[in-house]
Amino acid sequence: MEMKRILTLAALLISLAYLYRVIDIDELRLALKTASLEYILIAFSLSVLTVILSTLRWHLFLREIQGTSFKETLRAFISGYYLMTVLPPSVGHVVKVKLVGGDYFKALSSLAIGISTEILVVLSFALIFFGLTKLGILALALILLALIYEESVYKALDSFLKFWERVGLKGLISTLRAYLDRIYSGWKGAKNNKVVFLLSFLLSTVIIFLQVWGIIEVGKAFGLKVSMRRALYGFLMSVLFASLSGIPAGFGANEFGLVLGIGASTKAAVTAFVYKFLFQYVYSIVGAVAFYQALNRG
Repeated sequence: MEMKRILTLAALLISLAYLYRVIDIDELRLALKTASLEYILIAFSLSVLTVILSTLRWHLFLREIQGTSFKETLRAFISGYYLMTVLPPSVGHVVKVKLVGGDYFKALSSLAIGISTEILVVLSFALIFFGLTKLGILALALILLALIYEESVYKALDSFLKFWERVGLKGLISTLRAYLDRIYSGWKGAKNNKVVFLLSFLLSTVIIFLQVWGIIEVGKAFGLKVSMRRALYGFLMSVLFASLSGIPAGFGANEFGLVLGIGASTKAAVTAFVYKFLFQYVYSIVGAVAFYQALNRG
């Protein structure tokens, strides 16, 4: 655990040091002074739409298994931005699921299936962008098969746990098997509606497109022309570095990856920070309010 914290701190320092090196103070002042509010408002509108569609994707699966309202789903989803700022991202996801109520493990599986469709779309874009490789196609195919034939995956995991249950770890393994059964039940119920399942892929594609479009619009605000290809590359690099860094909310690593993708310059660094603020950090503030309101309501 201590080594992980050291590596996380190192990733943060390296990211910030690199960003500091590419920034020219005079150019920064000029970029901020001449920034176009119009493009920033367009980008912010795109971020709002991204949040709404991301919430809708989760809500569609939740509605299939336990009838959670869109309002409750939105509150939990927004709270997640705050939770992933103060907690590791994986823990933040686990905690925000509790806020939607109902059966926790079924709700968790509904979130997992939505995230899985987005991961598949991101991987597809990455494979297309970086060039198709046999290993990449194989990984993509395995994930897709796991989504479609989840019953086989469930039976394999359950058989594995059953073996250890017979060995002698009955108490713990019985609990894990019960959790696995509830997760599988929620997963199966969530994807039972084929229209919703296919719609989640469409929503994931649109959500990614809106974020890439947002990078282009923020760049325009500071006089930086970013092509769709460079914006997509920056988005993919941002996701990659934030995921690997382990930094809460990916602060620093997000911007580091984005600057590497769109090209190192002062305007690129400003674009990266403003983009992440509009599409993520501002919702951490809103999410904190939503989270503590939920706690006050019990």
